[in-house]
This record gives sequence, C-alpha cells and structure tokens, in this order.
Amino acid sequence: MDGLSNPNLFLDDGTQGFTHVKDAGPDNGTFALSEVREDTRQADRGGSRIIALPKDRYQKPPQLAKGLKACNLNYQSRDRDGNRAIDLELNIATHPRNASTIRPIIQARNSSNSTQLLYDAEMSWMEAKQGAKDCIIMTTKWDLAAGEKKKRVDFPREFDRDAEVLCWIKDFRFLTYDGSPYSVDVWASDVTPKGFTANASGSRCAERLGVTWIVYYKGKNKVASGSFSTEDVEDREDEQPENAGRVEFAAATFSKPPTVLVGLSQFDHAGSRDLKLGVYVTAVDESGFDWQLNTWGENSNDALRSAEATYVALDFV
Repeated sequence: MDGLSNPNLFLDDGTQGFTHVKDAGPDNGTFALSEVREDTRQADRGGSRIIALPKDRYQKPPQLAKGLKACNLNYQSRDRDGNRAIDLELNIATHPRNASTIRPIIQARNSSNSTQLLYDAEMSWMEAKQGAKDCIIMTTKWDLAAGEKKKRVDFPREFDRDAEVLCWIKDFRFLTYDGSPYSVDVWASDVTPKGFTANASGSRCAERLGVTWIVYYKGKNKVASGSFSTEDVEDREDEQPENAGRVEFAAATFSKPPTVLVGLSQFDHAGSRDLKLGVYVTAVDESGFDWQLNTWGENSNDALRSAEATYVALDFV
C-alpha cells in the first residue's frame, strides 16, 4: 500500500535544477510547478513543496494516491545517461513519525544536472487513513520495454463487498529519438473481493509506466467516480486539440458542490514534439462538473489522438 515514502529517493532543494519551497501550502489535493517557480519558459528537473495537513486528522501518515493532471515536457531533454527521453515521476514524501505534513514532488527521473525536462506540470493526490476498511490505495509499475503487460494485484485484505477500482497515471518513460507517439493505457479486469488484474499497454517508445489504484466500496455514500475521454465528444474531429464535456452525478448523490479530484488514465499523443496535455475541471456543483482534455501550442492541431481521465468526487471541501 502507498503511504510511507522514502525521502532519499527524491530530488531536494540542494539539487541543481530543482526548486523546493518550505513554506507550507494548502491541502487542496493539487500541486503545480508554477506554484514554486515563476518562469516556466525554461525547462528544469522539477520541484516540490511542503503541504500542511489539517491538525489531528491523521495519527499516521495517510495512504496517498498520486496522478498526473497536466504536463508540458521537453522532448529534447536528455537523461543522466545521455539518452533523449521524457522520464517523469510524481510522488509524495512522508515521514513515518510526522503525520502533519507531506511533500508532493514532480521530478525528472534518472536525471543529471544538465537535464531540462519540465517546463510545467501539475499533479493531484487523494488521502485515506492507513488501515481504512473502505479504501485501499496501491501502486503498480510495468517494465514495458521488457514486455510486461499484465500483473495480478492482491488486496492486503479481502473486501466484504464489491469494489470499485480506479486508476491514475503517476510516472512514465518514453524514448524520443525515433518519432514514435507517446502512448500509454491502463485498466483493471477480473475484479474480485481479493484483487484484480492490472493491464497496461504502450507505444514502441514507452519503456516504463507507473500508476496508482484507488479501490473503495462500490456504492459508497457521498462518493462519485468514473472516467471521461476525448471519445465522449460528439462529432470530434481527428486529433482536435481542445475537447470538452460534462459529467452528471446520479441524482441526490450530493447536497452541495463536492471536491473533484482528477488524473489522466490514458493518452495517445504524437511524437517528435513536446508532450503537452492537461485535464481541467470547472463549474462544479451538486449536479456535476464541466471537463476539458486539451493540448496547446505549436504543432497541436494533430497532436492529441486520444486521452482519458478518471475522477473522484468527495463530499468535503
């Protein structure tokens, strides 16, 4: 299960090309690099900041789901071995004896001082208490370069009712020298009270994929979840850069606007260019929300072949 993270695996404020802010930010479920550095015209290795959790909410660091919400990544960046690659990692550092703060991190993985990958990026996270009976957060990683496609995931304890299984993409690696598209997809199958099969696929240049699974009781009160995609846009033109729609909640799910957390769960983006992709949620009320799945900038008219995002709506603000 996710929850405790080793801070020694992550870049910090002493690292060249990485920005860390110690002033605590709000616990609103999102973090963007633009919060910690003003100039996003120059790509670097990423950033992080401290987030203060509500006082006395947790006795132990919580379980944490992490997902990519938006990114603008330099396809000409080189890793520490000199390979041209888009190699992104999202994570959250915690301390086993401190349940009052967390540190969301967006970073170039396998990087060196000369790596210039991240113009900007934004991540989402969702918290759940360690040992919660109605929610389990787990991580799966695939070595796509080695041909991994399926993994059986066992829950740490058996659910006593049907489970809902959601997914957010949290890290990936694409080689960028041959023009192949940046494409990954992930989904759950064969879900039982004991576990499920995690499935992944990727384009020829996809070498690694990591995802977070959010598993909770199906039909849980005052929770709504699901996915939306570019395929939901009626009469969508091939590869159109801007895509929008609306999700409607089931009647009487919420009596006030919920908090909606969202992350990407699939994308297929043209290669030989920067990876620019984002999911955005607006106009949230008790009946639903508006969404957008967009790319932008030069060469955007034929870049976004498809994308999907997964949402969780919760009755707290």
